[in-house]
Amino acid sequence: MWALDNRTPYAAERTWVRDRDGAHQWIVVVKGTWLIADDGALTLADEQLPPLYAAEYNGEPGRSSIRYEADLLGMKPGTDVTLLGSAHAPGGRAATSVEVGLQVGPINKRLMVFGPRVYERGLVGVSPGPAEPFLAQPIRWELAWGGTDDRDPDPSQHSQEPLNPVGRGRCADRAALLGTPAHQLEPLDGTQAPIGLGPIGPHWSPRLGFAGTYDDPWFARRRPLLPEDFDARFFMCAPPDQQVIGHLHGGEPVELRHLHPVPKLRFGLPKHWFVFSSRLGRRDIEHRARLVSVVIEPDERRLQVVWQTSLAVAAHEVDYLDKTILKEKAYL
Repeated sequence: MWALDNRTPYAAERTWVRDRDGAHQWIVVVKGTWLIADDGALTLADEQLPPLYAAEYNGEPGRSSIRYEADLLGMKPGTDVTLLGSAHAPGGRAATSVEVGLQVGPINKRLMVFGPRVYERGLVGVSPGPAEPFLAQPIRWELAWGGTDDRDPDPSQHSQEPLNPVGRGRCADRAALLGTPAHQLEPLDGTQAPIGLGPIGPHWSPRLGFAGTYDDPWFARRRPLLPEDFDARFFMCAPPDQQVIGHLHGGEPVELRHLHPVPKLRFGLPKHWFVFSSRLGRRDIEHRARLVSVVIEPDERRLQVVWQTSLAVAAHEVDYLDKTILKEKAYL
């Protein structure tokens, strides 16, 4: 019962979830892992990373950025594209700042990455001082503008940047920043705004805004169901400008600029077609998957791609779902 017969070379897993109205959803995900060569060629990795049931963080859960979001969640209405890596100085010559770019299909994002620097007092107040040169500089939300100021013993005086509570620079008393590490990631216009390429947390904006309203009417009439205003975009973990609502399909071109020792690394997303056949009682039901997650790891020379499918199952039939057979067909 509830078995998964995976007849592909990729990793796969399954789970049950409830949708907003409490209906049972049988979720199956397929995760493929490829190695990226310096010429952009993709090779299926010997080690296929398993789908995740829970998020993995870069540090303490809830107080650091997410490295990998869970794969076995509710159905995503689009494709998340995230990148975990570093800025690389062009030509192997140390630089104090580097403009990097990520392009995947319709997504085209650029930002400026600086070497280590501290906050100093200048003509316009406290701001980042000169940056140190670097050859490779990690890109993480902890190095972007944002943060949480909880120094005051009175919790009512605490403040937090909702777009990036783990970053640097958010402080009620700007003078307290003097001499401390400054943010190193900025939009190209130089504004002090949170920017990054990795996943955002479920308690960060704007993701939190899709979680719905958990008020007294919800407690009285719907609990434990999700609120009526819950939006499936809550399951999307990429920054909004790295989401494709409606899903990528595979085959889209990818270009990384100064995110790899090769200044412009180009390759195409893997293009695969999966067929799922679920045995429910005496019926065999076929269903399809959508591409929901692309995780690019240039420093690891690795690419992860996740496909997701769901099957609505009536409550009285849940125990009759025997197994799902997963096969791959040629993508025509």
